[in-house]
Amino acid sequence: MVTRASAGLIYFLETRLMPGMEHVSNVPLLVAVRSGLAVTMPLVLLGSLAVLLNSFPLPAYRVFMESVFGPDWRFFGGVIWSSTFAVMSLTMQFSVGTQIAQHYNDENPRNMVSPLIAGLVSFATLLSLIAMESGGLSPRWMGVSGLFVALIVAVTSVKLFLFLYSFPRLRLYLPGGTPDFALPDMFNSLVPAILTVTIFAGGGLIIHALSGTTIHEAFHTLLRRPFDIMGDGFSRGMFYIFSLQSLWFFGIHGANVLDPITHDIYGAAMAANEAAALAGQALPHIMTKPFMDVFVFMGGAGTSISLAFALLLFGETKNQRRLAGISLIPGLFNLNEILLFGLPVILNPVMLVPFVFIPLVLAFISYCAVAWGLVPGTSANVEWTTPVFLNAYLSTGSLSGAVLQLVNLTVGTCLYAPFVLISNRINSRRVDRAFTSLLSRVTTTETQRPNALERGDETGLLARALVPDLEHAFYKEKSIYLEFQPQIAATTGRVSGVEALLRWKHPYYGLIPAPITIALAEGTGLIKPMGLWIFEEACTVREQWLNAGMEDIVLAINVSALQLEENLVKEVVGIMQRHRIPSDILELEVTESTMLGAGTAQSQYLSQLHMLGLRIAIDDFGMGHSSLKYLKQFPVTTVKIDDGISREVVTNPICADIVASITRLCRARGMLCVAEFVENDAQAAVLRTLGVDALQGHIFSPSLAADECFAFIRENNARAAKQENRVRIA
Repeated sequence: MVTRASAGLIYFLETRLMPGMEHVSNVPLLVAVRSGLAVTMPLVLLGSLAVLLNSFPLPAYRVFMESVFGPDWRFFGGVIWSSTFAVMSLTMQFSVGTQIAQHYNDENPRNMVSPLIAGLVSFATLLSLIAMESGGLSPRWMGVSGLFVALIVAVTSVKLFLFLYSFPRLRLYLPGGTPDFALPDMFNSLVPAILTVTIFAGGGLIIHALSGTTIHEAFHTLLRRPFDIMGDGFSRGMFYIFSLQSLWFFGIHGANVLDPITHDIYGAAMAANEAAALAGQALPHIMTKPFMDVFVFMGGAGTSISLAFALLLFGETKNQRRLAGISLIPGLFNLNEILLFGLPVILNPVMLVPFVFIPLVLAFISYCAVAWGLVPGTSANVEWTTPVFLNAYLSTGSLSGAVLQLVNLTVGTCLYAPFVLISNRINSRRVDRAFTSLLSRVTTTETQRPNALERGDETGLLARALVPDLEHAFYKEKSIYLEFQPQIAATTGRVSGVEALLRWKHPYYGLIPAPITIALAEGTGLIKPMGLWIFEEACTVREQWLNAGMEDIVLAINVSALQLEENLVKEVVGIMQRHRIPSDILELEVTESTMLGAGTAQSQYLSQLHMLGLRIAIDDFGMGHSSLKYLKQFPVTTVKIDDGISREVVTNPICADIVASITRLCRARGMLCVAEFVENDAQAAVLRTLGVDALQGHIFSPSLAADECFAFIRENNARAAKQENRVRIA
């Protein structure tokens, strides 16, 4: 449980800091950078495993590896490291560049640029700056040491490229008829790309000519300068920790940047302690490199092992807990890149305070424990990859060192907990916004409904994250199911039909709106097997109702335009024959916004299904681009009025007039008219007056499980029959 102090901290953070944190977290540029860092996770994980493979601290492990694989057993791990961590700046440069361009496209759909070209421009820009060193490309700045400069260059170079791209005069027009459709994009980007790389290369050359150093060297020299003028002692140690943590937060490999400080000061302090221990003298230094590694940077920078435990205990999503669980194993060996780039911690405003200041708190606790004689100082050097607890025992020669580590781990976890909870709240709001945006996009009535899976913003990220969950739910968990909502005859009050509605209960997000589920299934091709399953499942239920004597209820089943192919006709016939269901009690609903063109194969297949005796309904009728066209393209038996019209018939006279026009048209053409989303008596009364044939909505019944719907139909129709008898007798 979170302590009372933590609860107070949560309240303070939520009321005072959370609004600002949330605002900063949602800045599009930061979102793009975080996304760019996160997508490199596979390489980060692979690189971490390579480091662990080559640096596992147990001598027995090294003897075993050498006996099995020979003296060059580290070669394979070195190759993996060289292809991941050794080029981390380059891979993240490209990744961040493409993400920034994708976000630009989402905000400027009429002036879109190729994200791949933007990423390559950013990549080339960084290479032009790294190549300023004598001898050509410097491997040092391609890896994690050059990450911060790479992030700055990624943002500024892509922003410059997009700025130049926004000028039409800088784009080279290529007329149609090109052999490759990618050529127009290339020609449009040619001049902005050349100018961007040239400007950055020229700027780097000027800096090199004036100062005799590269941008990377100048930046790192500037960072090291404060330590050169500070004296030795506790304050410098705390400043060292603060600086290292701050550098890591902004994507700079703090340990590499401060490497001279680490070895010249704290490495030398450790050597002095080892010499004193051998001579039987008192240890002269408390703060040494092993002191930092053992008591402060447990699990890596930011005391990441405490963050992992806080996520396991208080993380709201399965993904957070899974990420924490995965990070624990390398975290025991002080490898934390999975959390830094996967959560991510880097450039995450919510994690700024704990990531920087928790190590300072633990350093103070540990310093006091050693100074007061509660724990021995570090007298033996241990490799930084030595597992947690074992490294404390080996370094101090006492179990009290491991106990202090446990205390620090607990304190760190408790201090991280409030920020994890705040992160949960911010993520929850972000998810709500993304769901709202996603729902609005998949239910749009525009001629071309945008594919949410192609977006680069949080809406697109959410959509793509839901896809594997949907596939898993459909194929493995079987958490996709149907509910049935009754349709009430407007004049008699009897149930005249039911609509089969798709439901997906997500283990974290809860009930996913059906339009989102359908849109994701359509975008991934899952709609075809899922659509057949829906038809099969609905017919199974209808067969049970037939066997129970319920013969006159029409069952409406939604069909996507993507399902309308020759194979569907054969499958539908087979399912109806298998369940012995008359075709005239089945109705296929086609959403009006699915754009079935006249004379298309889909329209022909729909006509074939109608010729087999199935009823055809047009859903969401009246708000799209082709409502009336549908009535002449294929036979329609039922029209379902769009909810944007039916909801406002009481308050909006125009909507009432539209409904009246639709009902007159339906009577003239011999079609039924159904109004959905009927939510109150006044709305139902107006719709009846306007001539609607059937009503569907929560005022009558929500969607129900098959057994519950069957019972509702029986009870409702029996009640309606009694009412009819009373009227007849009267």
